[in-house]
Amino acid sequence: MTDRDRHEACPSCFARTSSLCLGVESTSSFNRAAAVAKEVRMSDQPSRKTFRARLDHMTATLRGDIVTGKLRPGDFLPSERDMTKQFRLSNKLVRAALERLVEEGLIEKIPRVGNRIADRLPDLAVTLKFGYHASLARDAELARLLDDFHLAHPSIRVQPIPIAFDHYAETVDSYIENGLLDVVSMNYNNFYEFRARGRLDLLQPLAADEGAYPFLNDAFTFEGKQYVRPFVFSPLVLCYNIDHLEEAGLPVPYRPDGWRTLLGDASRLTVENERFGFYFFLHSKNRWPVFVLQSGLGEDAAASASDDPERFAARITEGLNLCREIIYAPNAFPTFLSGSDADAEELFAQRKVSIIMTSYLSLNALRESDIRYDVVPLPVWREDATILMAIGLAVGARSEAKAAATAFVEFMTSERAQQALRSHTLSIPAHARAAEREGAETMYRPPGYRRFKEMIPSMRLFTDMNVSPDKMNAIMNEAKLYWAKLQSETGMRRKIADLLRGG
Repeated sequence: MTDRDRHEACPSCFARTSSLCLGVESTSSFNRAAAVAKEVRMSDQPSRKTFRARLDHMTATLRGDIVTGKLRPGDFLPSERDMTKQFRLSNKLVRAALERLVEEGLIEKIPRVGNRIADRLPDLAVTLKFGYHASLARDAELARLLDDFHLAHPSIRVQPIPIAFDHYAETVDSYIENGLLDVVSMNYNNFYEFRARGRLDLLQPLAADEGAYPFLNDAFTFEGKQYVRPFVFSPLVLCYNIDHLEEAGLPVPYRPDGWRTLLGDASRLTVENERFGFYFFLHSKNRWPVFVLQSGLGEDAAASASDDPERFAARITEGLNLCREIIYAPNAFPTFLSGSDADAEELFAQRKVSIIMTSYLSLNALRESDIRYDVVPLPVWREDATILMAIGLAVGARSEAKAAATAFVEFMTSERAQQALRSHTLSIPAHARAAEREGAETMYRPPGYRRFKEMIPSMRLFTDMNVSPDKMNAIMNEAKLYWAKLQSETGMRRKIADLLRGG
């Protein structure tokens, strides 16, 4: 067996791709160190196994700090006395852990001075497998951010693995459970699925990002633990072609005072055989529910759909009615596209529609367009509400390189990386200072870009509707029949009430 074969077969190696094999007896892997806290809590009288786990934990922690650059060549470690308190070990065991690191060439002992990080470190290259929503390649300029990370952390290589949107949560669940991913992107819907299925144990709890908007940290927190660090977010907005509105004699900046006003204006914007006034992808889970939210369904945050199914069904039906009114509005909306997956942003870029309902994330499809456009908050019906879309980054609890994975997540959510994201995309960074910065722009940015700040109070998560995702999917199926005029309003409302009762 060659040295490389021995390394690749070694179950205790610090990292799968490290050229430095640390051996079963000479070190611990991160998955062993992850069990330390649990073992320590199991007994008030530490056993030999517990001390071994603490010893492994100390070694892995210091090694991880060296790999990620928290400890740099020439830095001194805390005193041995301080480390006995930090890691709850005797002087003898602390010295044993330090001796391991000396043998590995990571630290050197300076007599009567202390322990210092070696000036020349062995090759500690770590490869992280990063699973992400494929759309982030465009919406976050992911390649640029990865290049920046590699420059800042030359000992860590990130292998990006795009994952299709369909069944994303199930795919990520399987990959993390089998140790195939170290870091994943996770939107709020994915996070809720993990939470609902009791799978949050697959995610490593993370420190809250003090630079992020607090409402984003809250979205990814459950029972006092934050599992996902916010990365980007967006409300649902209107995007309009400035030239089309000026040609039609409509005021610019544009701000319709209601949905019916929007439909009237869309009719004026429609030009036969050339364009329609308004469009959105009807069947998207991040589009049609906004009409349900604006119906007032979320006014009573403590209410449960199963407690008052008739009231909830009536409100939901009213929202679906408004949606149907929009898609059948004369000379305003391309009805025959309503059931398709026609890309609203692509039609907008082709000047086939004048106004679309979209997100800041999807606006990145327009970066190469020469259209003058702007964004405004959605019209308000009964309740001022828009859908909040949030995407964050999570560390797999079964990763063998948690320190490196955490360093990657912290970099991607740092002000530095978030400023780069803000400069080169139209997405909104989760970091507040980066999102709100002012200065010279590197690309066309709609004049109303910063209006997202005024929309924050009206941003709602899909869970604010107090209806479970499974029931929302079932409601969607009934709505499709209603929008296609294949069932009556009364019939749909009755079926929705039955669904909410659990029938």
